[in-house]
Amino acid sequence: MDKILEGLVTSNHPLNLKKVIVKKVVESAENSINEEQCKAMFSLTTRLILEGDDYFQKQVGHQVLEAYARYHRAEFDIFFNRTFVLNLLQEGYGSLDRKDVAIIDYIHSGLKLIMSCPSVLDIFAVLQVEVLRIVCERPEPLLSARLSELLSDFVQCVPKGKMSIAFCQQLVRTIGHFQCISTLEKELREYVSQVTKVSGLLQNIWKAEPCTLLPSLQEVFAIISSTDVSFEPSVALASLVQHIPLQMITVLIRSLTTDPNVKDASMTRALCRMIDWLSWPLAQHVETWVIALLKGLAAVQKFTILIDVTLLKIELVFNRLWFPLVRPGALAVLSHMLLSFQHSPEAFHMIVPHVVNLVQSFKSDGLPSSSAFLVQFSELMHCMIYHYSGFPDLYEPILEALKDLPKPPEEKVKLILNQSAWTSQSNALASCLPRLSGKSETGKTGLINLGNTCYMNTLRTPLILTKSLHPSSYVFVHRIWGNKG
Repeated sequence: MDKILEGLVTSNHPLNLKKVIVKKVVESAENSINEEQCKAMFSLTTRLILEGDDYFQKQVGHQVLEAYARYHRAEFDIFFNRTFVLNLLQEGYGSLDRKDVAIIDYIHSGLKLIMSCPSVLDIFAVLQVEVLRIVCERPEPLLSARLSELLSDFVQCVPKGKMSIAFCQQLVRTIGHFQCISTLEKELREYVSQVTKVSGLLQNIWKAEPCTLLPSLQEVFAIISSTDVSFEPSVALASLVQHIPLQMITVLIRSLTTDPNVKDASMTRALCRMIDWLSWPLAQHVETWVIALLKGLAAVQKFTILIDVTLLKIELVFNRLWFPLVRPGALAVLSHMLLSFQHSPEAFHMIVPHVVNLVQSFKSDGLPSSSAFLVQFSELMHCMIYHYSGFPDLYEPILEALKDLPKPPEEKVKLILNQSAWTSQSNALASCLPRLSGKSETGKTGLINLGNTCYMNTLRTPLILTKSLHPSSYVFVHRIWGNKG
C-alpha cells in the first residue's frame, strides 16, 4: 500500500482523482497488516509530512499517518519511540535541519497519536532535557512559538525542579533576542502572536511552579540593565509584564532601588528600556511598572537618574501618543514624568513644538477615544503652563489649540502639582541641577527654580545686570547666595 500511495502523490493524475484514491487508502487503514507494512507506511507518511514537495503531499501524509496510527497503535508506538524522537531533535530529518519548525510540529502531532501508550513517558523525559537545550540555542520567534504550543499541550514535557528555573531563565533570554525587521502589518501581527504564545507559556509555568517567577524576573532585570553596547534587548520582553502579579510591585521596586549592587548606569539602562516597552502593542501594566520605578527612584533620591532618563525619553513617550493601542499607557507615563519634573521647564519645552499638531490631529478624527484623550491631555498642558507661566509667547499657540476644551480650575492645578512633585528636592536634587542651566551671554547663571526660588531670582538678576549697581550689589549678593556665577 505504501508503494501505491507514493506513486500516487508524485503522479501527474488530476488532483480530484488523487483525493479519491487517498480517501480509499485512509479507509483501508482499518485492515489488518503486518508490522513491516506498518513501518513502511509510517516511514512514507513521515517523509511526506517533513519533506513533501507541496501542501497536498504534506496533507496526505498527515491524513494517512493519523489513520494508520489510530488502527495500528502498537506498531506506531514501536515506530515513534524515544530514539527516533531524539534523533529528530538532535540531527534533523533528511534535508531538514534539527531547528526546522516542521520537526517540532511533527513531534507535536506524534505525541497526540501515542498519548495513551506507556512509552510516551520515555519521550516526555527526552523532551524535558531537549527543550532546555533548544531554548539555550536562542531559537527564532516562530520556532519558539511552536515549541511553546507543544509544551502548553503537553505540560509533561516542561522541565521539572531546578531545570524548570533554568528553562524559564533561558526562555526569558530567548525573548530578549527576538527581533522583527519587517514593516508589513501581516508579518508584524504574526510576530506579536508568536511572542504572545511564548510569554503565555511562561505565565503557565509561573502559575504551576511559583518558585520560577522570581528567578525569571531577576533575569529580565539583568537583561535590561546590561550596559553591553553590543546587545540591545528586544522590546518583546514587555509581553511578560502583564503576567507579573501587580501585588509584587512594591516589594520588587524597593528591592531594586535599594540594592547597593545595582549601579546608576545599570538602573538608567533598565528604566530607559522599560520606557521603550510602551511601544509593545499588547502589553498591559507596562506604565504601572514604569511609574512605580520612577517613584521608587525618587523615594531614594536618585534624581540624577530621573533627570537623565526624563530628558532622554520624554520625546519618545510623547510620540507614542500617536498610536491608539499604546496611547493610554504613554499618556500616564508622560503625565508622571512632566508633573514630577518641576524644577526646570526643559523637559516640557522639548515637547512644546509638537503639541499643537497632536491636538489638531485628534480634534479632526472625531473618535470618542480621541475626545476623552484630549480632555486628559489638555489638563496636563494647563498644569505645565501654569507652573512655567513665564513663557506666554511660547505657550500662546497651545492655549489657542486648547481653548475649546475644559480648563481645570486653579485649585485643582495646584493640587495636582503639589501631589506630583519629587520629594526632598531642595538638598538632594541640588547636585544634579547644574547640567540643566547654562550661563547666559553675561557669563552669569541664575538659580534653578525649585518651586519658589523664582522670587529670589527676580531680586538677584536686576542687581547683577544693572551696571551702576553692580560693584556694590555683587558684594551683597555674594554674601547671601555665595559665588554662583
